[in-house]
Amino acid sequence: MDALIDTVLSRLAYASLQAVLLGALVGVACRFIPSLSAAARSALWWLLGAQLLIGLLAPSPVTLPLLPPAVTTTVVVTAPVIVTAAPDASDVATSTFSWAALLLAAWAAAVLAQWIVAARRGYRLVGIVKRALPHDDVRVETLCARRARELGLRRSPRLKVSDEVDSPQVAGLWRPTILLPLDDRLNDDELDMALMHELAHVRRGDLLLGWVPVLARSLFFFHPIVHLATREYALCREAACDALVVARGRQAPQTYGRLLLRLGIAPHPHHALPGASPTFRTLKRRLDMLGNATDAPHRALTVAIFAVLTVVGVTPWRVVAAEQGTKRTGVFASPSPAPAPSPAAPAEPAAPAAPAAPAPHPNLSPTPAAPAAPLAARPAGPPPAPPAPPMTSSFFTGDWNSDGNQAFVFFSNDIQVMNGSNADVRRAAAQKKGSGDFAWYQDGKQAWIVRDPAYVKRIHDVYARSSKAADVTAASAEKQASIAQRQAMLNEQMAKLAERQAELAVKQSDPSGPHDPSAYAAGHAAIGKEQAEIGRQLAELDSQNAAEGKLMADRNRRQAEESRKAAQEVSAIMAQAIRDHAAEPAR
Repeated sequence: MDALIDTVLSRLAYASLQAVLLGALVGVACRFIPSLSAAARSALWWLLGAQLLIGLLAPSPVTLPLLPPAVTTTVVVTAPVIVTAAPDASDVATSTFSWAALLLAAWAAAVLAQWIVAARRGYRLVGIVKRALPHDDVRVETLCARRARELGLRRSPRLKVSDEVDSPQVAGLWRPTILLPLDDRLNDDELDMALMHELAHVRRGDLLLGWVPVLARSLFFFHPIVHLATREYALCREAACDALVVARGRQAPQTYGRLLLRLGIAPHPHHALPGASPTFRTLKRRLDMLGNATDAPHRALTVAIFAVLTVVGVTPWRVVAAEQGTKRTGVFASPSPAPAPSPAAPAEPAAPAAPAAPAPHPNLSPTPAAPAAPLAARPAGPPPAPPAPPMTSSFFTGDWNSDGNQAFVFFSNDIQVMNGSNADVRRAAAQKKGSGDFAWYQDGKQAWIVRDPAYVKRIHDVYARSSKAADVTAASAEKQASIAQRQAMLNEQMAKLAERQAELAVKQSDPSGPHDPSAYAAGHAAIGKEQAEIGRQLAELDSQNAAEGKLMADRNRRQAEESRKAAQEVSAIMAQAIRDHAAEPAR
């Protein structure tokens, strides 16, 4: 589940960052090429919605090794190493809070809410189409069919009239329907241009393609670029249909502009494409773009811009470090120790008691007894050492050598896995030729070598995925070390306070010293207050240390489980390579 959360959030983040780059490129192209046609502009803004969907759904992005090569550390393991810190069952249970899971849940809830609203609007639009009446004017039906053939449509959309629409619009994904207002006040020329505009939407496939930016806006609702791209796409889409009407219908731009003013501003059902403009600003921009409807650059330039932006902006890519890097190889061998239980908290001893006051001198007033010293939180001395952090280098252990007859060695540029005896490692290293990646596997007396790039990549991907579990415990280990250092400092302060308290008690019991009961009482009270504050801080550190210990134990269990799964997956891959004759017997 954690892997799914990390994958979805990382894809959302990477796609959002890439959308900024693509949006900037599209904006620059539209600004510095004024003659770019409305159809080309709508296609470019549509690309941004497609890029967001591809970035979220693509299984694997293209990696660009442009960063400096990373320094990798390889640890050679000859025996499993398991370090766990099992907390005492009597500790207070603590729960870890995943901000990533909460963030993903909030995103999913927002997306679901938008889809529910969209489903209700779509249902309302379906009802409008069903309640609409068939158009009974044969002359208009014939005009629509003729214009559909001129635009290259195989069949003409249905014509209906409805009192629930204010302007001509087209709806329907699989069976487009043109809805006309019931009180149609357009003359023959205006009706001809209005029908051409709606048929242009069908001809361009806007009813289907329009769902791409709409879906991207619902999934990336938090991104301002996607809202800008959706608005610009809708505007350029209408302007492209306007330009098509002017070009195919052989109408003057001024005549068609008067039709746009006649239709004016009218609301429309969602998921339908209207002829009217939703806002005055949109109407003004459509009229401005109508003046440049015939001024378009060369088609080759438009295709080149579209192809470049598709390759650069739409293809999901990641910038990664170069493969060649400095390697540091270490050797580690250790038996698998049993999980060590967490040490019990030491008992809270009392501070040293003040010495008894001697009998009062006959000529002196009685000396009051020294007040009881508060309990010290703990004796001086360093606290128990926190559990050692798990190693986060590139090594893996699992079930390979459980019966003593199996061994496995894998070499790659950034990961090296060596599980077996020293003789097994030397035998595998002797079979390595050149710098290519390869895997060596022994079962009993028979050994195989796999150099096939497909199988090697699958093994590498398994261990690369499993290595992520080993990288999340270093922060807890550092935090525990910091807690231990603070505990040692507080214990040292507690020891000094105990010494001051003992000195004060000795002075108070000395008959020859100054006699001021109120001063001694104030001194004891001040020391006791400091001891109580230090004790409170130590209690908080104990609670934090216990929580971190439980968290680290859970992460160590997850790391061990990931290593076990990796070993099982690689074992299955090696078995398949042997069956498919992709593994060659080792000499």
